[in-house]
Amino acid sequence: MSKTCLRSLPALLLAAHVSAVPVAFAVDAAPDPKGDTGPGHSAQATTYQFQIPAQPLDQSLLAFSRQTGLAVMVATAQDRAVSTPGGQAPAVAGEYTAEAALEQLLAQSDFRYRRVDGQGVVILPPKLPAVEAEPEAQIIAEARPLLEEIEVVASKRRTNLQQTPMTVTAISGGTLEERNIDSLEQLAAEVPSLQVARNGDHTASMLYLRGVGSDNHTEAGDSGVATHVDGIFSSRVQGSAVLLYDLDRVEVLRGPQGTLFGRNSTGGVINYHTARPLDEWSSEMSVTLGNYRQRKISAVANAPLTDNWALRWAGVSEQADSYTDYTEDSIHADRDSRYNNTHLFSHRLSSSWQITDSLDWWLSYERFEDRGAGSLPVVDYSTPVTIDTPGRTRLDQDALRSRMELSLPGGASLVYISGYGYTRRAQDWDADRSGAVGSETDPAIYHQSNRTIWSKYRARQHEVQLKSRDDQRLRWLLAYFNFAEKNAIRFDLEHQEPDGGGWGGAPAHSFLQPERGSRLDAVYGQLDYDLSARWQVSVGARSGRDQRYDRGGRNIACPDLIRSDRGGELGPVAVNRESADPGQCYVANYNDVDRTWRSTTAMARLTYHPSDNTLLYLHYAEGFKPGIVQDGAKLSGTYLGAEDPQYRKALETLFERNNRGAAFVGPETSANVELGFKLGLLDGAMTLNGALFDTRYRDLQVSGIAVAEDGTELIRSTNAPSATIRGMELELNWASSLNGRVAGFVSLLDARYDHFLAVDNEFPDHGQTWNPDAGDPQFPNLVDFSGNRLKQVPEISLGLNYRHNLSLGNWAHATARLGVQFASDMYFDEANRGDRSGRLLDNRSGEWQQDPAGPADNIDRQPTWSRWSTGLKIEPNRGNWWLDLYGENLTNTAVANDVQEADIAVPEYYYGAPRTFGLRVGIQID
Repeated sequence: MSKTCLRSLPALLLAAHVSAVPVAFAVDAAPDPKGDTGPGHSAQATTYQFQIPAQPLDQSLLAFSRQTGLAVMVATAQDRAVSTPGGQAPAVAGEYTAEAALEQLLAQSDFRYRRVDGQGVVILPPKLPAVEAEPEAQIIAEARPLLEEIEVVASKRRTNLQQTPMTVTAISGGTLEERNIDSLEQLAAEVPSLQVARNGDHTASMLYLRGVGSDNHTEAGDSGVATHVDGIFSSRVQGSAVLLYDLDRVEVLRGPQGTLFGRNSTGGVINYHTARPLDEWSSEMSVTLGNYRQRKISAVANAPLTDNWALRWAGVSEQADSYTDYTEDSIHADRDSRYNNTHLFSHRLSSSWQITDSLDWWLSYERFEDRGAGSLPVVDYSTPVTIDTPGRTRLDQDALRSRMELSLPGGASLVYISGYGYTRRAQDWDADRSGAVGSETDPAIYHQSNRTIWSKYRARQHEVQLKSRDDQRLRWLLAYFNFAEKNAIRFDLEHQEPDGGGWGGAPAHSFLQPERGSRLDAVYGQLDYDLSARWQVSVGARSGRDQRYDRGGRNIACPDLIRSDRGGELGPVAVNRESADPGQCYVANYNDVDRTWRSTTAMARLTYHPSDNTLLYLHYAEGFKPGIVQDGAKLSGTYLGAEDPQYRKALETLFERNNRGAAFVGPETSANVELGFKLGLLDGAMTLNGALFDTRYRDLQVSGIAVAEDGTELIRSTNAPSATIRGMELELNWASSLNGRVAGFVSLLDARYDHFLAVDNEFPDHGQTWNPDAGDPQFPNLVDFSGNRLKQVPEISLGLNYRHNLSLGNWAHATARLGVQFASDMYFDEANRGDRSGRLLDNRSGEWQQDPAGPADNIDRQPTWSRWSTGLKIEPNRGNWWLDLYGENLTNTAVANDVQEADIAVPEYYYGAPRTFGLRVGIQID
């Protein structure tokens, strides 16, 4: 046997991924010298259409298993080293019997195979000398299911997941397709400690890992969870990060990531890796039809144009009607254009060019469009809403991503990563959900609408990485990262009270931010050193400069409604309220600010391999999230206009106040200690990964809707001085039988504020109803949130999926799947209110008052819940098509991911999708 085979990867396939098709013969790959092909051999063997490129043998056998539906098992021999198929296998393309294809795949190795009735194919090790030979029947009897290897680049090197000393969840593109995972919300159901919340008036997804994220969905928002697509930091979570399609895998790294990524993060990182062009012609298409008139079409085409250049195109279009009912006095809208509908489109063209033996260039362009009406909070799935502002979203995103890698003499490599993103959005959103048509012009009826008139986001990234070979005892990586984003937006609010007034006496506001942006520069690096064959030590650091700025940002208040009475025109704008003429719009807040923060974060890790299948690591990591800008100070006094010297002088003083803290929130830092393990069990049939962690946060950034003294509602952020998150996470993958596969996770979290004094944003005068007084007589509204749970953190959550492969005779095989997700209760606000009793405690007087909104349950809390899903996929043994019946949220459980308002009579929530079911049909064309 060749030495190449002896150095092969230690795992082969997941037998549960395919079904075992009964056959009535057994034959070795080598022809029998007597011409006997074995008992029961069929003269008309089944043929299959193969498209297997030249690649390592274990990967080729995996492709063989997928394309035939035959379970492939690895026989156990005395010498485990020679029981692992390795080396290279030639390409197999065209129509062959399973036997003929296997003969080609195994031709360059000493391995054999045997077809076994009811089990599929057993890969036999090379024949040993007679004195050491084991009975072949015994070898077959010991055939065992194995898990498929998963490779990740979480450490900026391609490594086996089980040999990567980091807390990372990796989900392959095949698993995403198999479980019908095509959205960020569905992805969260597969990852420990990951929560996703939706916002309505900005069409934004807000991510939380272990309770760390951000509620600030505006252009100034900055999440503690960083998102990367093909190595490019995505400050706007759209495109591949929302509509998941044609992905190679998704990697979710939990905990602070401060040394291997240029964009530092305190909570974690989500890496999306799109499928790369291959050196074979192929195409496939699928169509999905479901309830709520869901129509989804996806397609992929791969084209190798030359021996060293290939292109790949992938696209998806999805539409579905709304599940939300409108009242009769609402503005008319068909279900396909109501709020909570779906209307998405995206496509991606990528190029892979091996320019020389040492230089590779990958390039991709992606377009994403959202034409839906937008997300809308509702009471539940069946209670109708009253709409006077039709939902409208026009979101377009273009992204260009590039990666060039040069292999240097000596085995080191130089990588240059660059990217450019351009996002435009305009949106109309009904903020009251109760005003009938006409309320926008009737001063006796409350009316509120939120409109993004225009917004633009431009981002670009440059990153250079220099790293050593992967097989050195001392491995090093050094990198430089540069990122810049410039934003511009006009966002209008109409909020007319029944008396015709509004916040601060103005029923409309226009937020004009012509130039808000950020710049990030950082150098980072890491060293990994093998102390011995069992012990490894790693250290890393990142040093960076983060700038946030706002130039010319103004909050403008108007005494009349902008859209209805002015047609969107503001007219001449006064410098402040005192200087405005009757009926004139004026500047309410000046937002100019420019702040820079410098930071250095470190990482240290000790890794121990007690055995080949066991990994233990002790990990320390720091994270840093720069401060964020927000609306600034007001200008007092009376002035003649923008040219008044007194105004210019007062404005300079105001800008100084903004830069001293009036228009920004300080940075957030985290430090995490983690003890992790990765176990390979049951002779390769099971993996169990877990971690115990303790994370300490300082100045945790907390955002929410705050009510100013004049009644104005603004997105305001503050720093919670300290918080601690402790927990345990477990992940299981188990090939429970030759045809069964179990995958699941359990997350236990205790995330609480150590010290946090604040004003209850929703109930500023009555915060002591739920939390004790902070004890400061000068600020009676200040309450103590210390000891409260962080929002978006269920204390217990778990997910469990089982799939089983079934034989449908000689014509087809099927894969049945069943999944369940469970989570204990969690809060949507730091106040941890839970219920409203119908009475409120006045902070100043200490007396109880009647709550004008009355009692209500779970005003900022999602109770304990569970959801079930199922599916059945059928594939013929001969043919290039498949069909998949699926059902999600089978019990139609309404699970909220956020609350819109907690102080109204019946609170409204952003819910996950109701019960959905449908049929997917796909075809592959080669």
